[in-house]
Amino acid sequence: MGRALKSITRAVKKVVSGVGKVVSGVVSAVSSPFGASIDTPDYDIGQDQQEAIQGVLVNKDSGIANIPVIYGTREVGGIRVFVSTNGTDNKYLYVALVLAEGQIDSYSKLYIDDNEVPLSSYSHGTVATPSSGRYSNRLQVQFFDGRDSQSASSVLTAAPGWTSNHKLSGLAYLAFRFEWKKIESQADADNNPYSGGIPRIRARVRGKRILDLTGITPATYNTAYGSDTVTYSNNPVNVLVDYLRNTRYGKGLSNDVFDWASFKSAAQLCDQTVTYGNGSTSKAFTCDAVLNTGLSLMGNCKILLSGFRGIMPYQQGKYFLKVENGGDDSDITATPASPTTVFTVTNDHIVGGVTLEGESKQHKCNRVVVTYIDPDSDYEPNDVIFPEEGSADDVAFLAADNGVRLEKRVTLPTIANRKIAEQYGRVFLRRSRAEKFITFRTTLATSNTTVGDLVRVINENFGLDGIFRIMDMRITTAGVIEISAIEHQSSTYAIDGSGTDYVRPTINLPDPFQVIAPTNLTVESGAAFNLQTNDEGYLTTDSTVRRLKVSWTASTDPFVNEYIVQFKVSSLSLYQTSGITTDTEFFIPGVSLTQDYDVRVAARNELDRRSDFIEVTDHTVVE
Repeated sequence: MGRALKSITRAVKKVVSGVGKVVSGVVSAVSSPFGASIDTPDYDIGQDQQEAIQGVLVNKDSGIANIPVIYGTREVGGIRVFVSTNGTDNKYLYVALVLAEGQIDSYSKLYIDDNEVPLSSYSHGTVATPSSGRYSNRLQVQFFDGRDSQSASSVLTAAPGWTSNHKLSGLAYLAFRFEWKKIESQADADNNPYSGGIPRIRARVRGKRILDLTGITPATYNTAYGSDTVTYSNNPVNVLVDYLRNTRYGKGLSNDVFDWASFKSAAQLCDQTVTYGNGSTSKAFTCDAVLNTGLSLMGNCKILLSGFRGIMPYQQGKYFLKVENGGDDSDITATPASPTTVFTVTNDHIVGGVTLEGESKQHKCNRVVVTYIDPDSDYEPNDVIFPEEGSADDVAFLAADNGVRLEKRVTLPTIANRKIAEQYGRVFLRRSRAEKFITFRTTLATSNTTVGDLVRVINENFGLDGIFRIMDMRITTAGVIEISAIEHQSSTYAIDGSGTDYVRPTINLPDPFQVIAPTNLTVESGAAFNLQTNDEGYLTTDSTVRRLKVSWTASTDPFVNEYIVQFKVSSLSLYQTSGITTDTEFFIPGVSLTQDYDVRVAARNELDRRSDFIEVTDHTVVE
């Protein structure tokens, strides 16, 4: 176990290197939301992001796995780093489940085998027990938020191999003690909450506490990373900065490489409240991410930036941050007809020629499918589609493209809000349909511009007078600056998402652990129900077997497959099972005339779970 914990520590604390320039030259973009061309976000990490969203919900066994970082709110499985048993007949199963890098904000829900378990506490270090439900008296849980000073689990120290030195400092984890009981009767089987094997666990986590950039003073901010005033935040800019500054799993960048003013402005844009077509609201962008620390730093930066259309250029020794928007860096909802530009490029600034490329089917689309994380579906991936099949927009786009369906799929592993995902898809689609690409070389007069800036380009040869967003700048061997830019149309970024959730079906599936009992139990006796027998078939002597006819109305539970029929003499205390049937009537033979009997019936389902008994007491056997 000690070797496993040391391996985990090495994996967790491995600093991933790699933030650098994408292209050589005076300016480079670490990432842009869609790349310099119109296409799906290219994370360049060799991992399917839809599978990654689902993968974080799975429990794994490992002593060397990379521990993820959670920002915002997500449900996660975790990594089992310790499993042990103890007690008579190994009745106790102990599990240590590491969830994330610490220190997280809090826990709010726990699921075992997909069943939510209500607990007495979710607080750090407190031993919690179920407040109700099938796991009552059979489970102990201790939550740890991952602070560096945390003590060893008092739950796990009762297990062989776990000592007071096993603190998992800096890791958010859960300590479990599951209690198993030997099944010696049907009642034991009915009361067993576990289905066999190590239970599957999932927890809802509010992730890391981080610096909120919207409250800083950019000109004077120089607080060391470990001394920041931190709070829970799912602002994507706050997340990006925390990841870049962290020395354990991030890059450990110093404060002097950030242009704090541009980062604060971007954080404020993401925090801005926007209103959708149905009147509902949300923040412009949020980030609820589970970052895989096994990926490259560059790959994770691309994932974070793509989630809020972020552009992060590096210029003159500093990182700058911009949110691709309509042209007003103080208002994410604005679509100015004449957005402010930082420079006007004319023929006097162009060295050589200009290359202008129009839209093409290679990048153009008339439908976009955006995959996001759905909190209402257990944080599984879900899709939002724009435009909807047969809508006015869909008909118009198809007609413009000669009826050819041009579909793009975008996976956003940091967005857990359907409204934001839909708005993202609308911008993506419009941006693909109405833009031009331009490339030109200029004099050093444009050296004060940077990637993400809006510039006006005037060229009489093309009859061109338009606004473009710089996507790439590089210096050539001849000492001139080569700029690649994309046409900017403010209306592309209009906030016009419907804000409407899909119609979720009402699902009222029965709980397979709670079996519905049958009803309307009746017990009858008399000559009509007695059984006449002839021992050999050729003898003239007959005998009479007195019987009780028991009947009932079937259980409405769809999982029920049989009924248990029991009886006893009323004056006795113990029932005996007369038989098991799939029918709704049963005959109990061998009863005595004038004797009083109690009869009861229960339903049993495919999981061997039994309902409560329904009962008839003091039935007197009649002639």
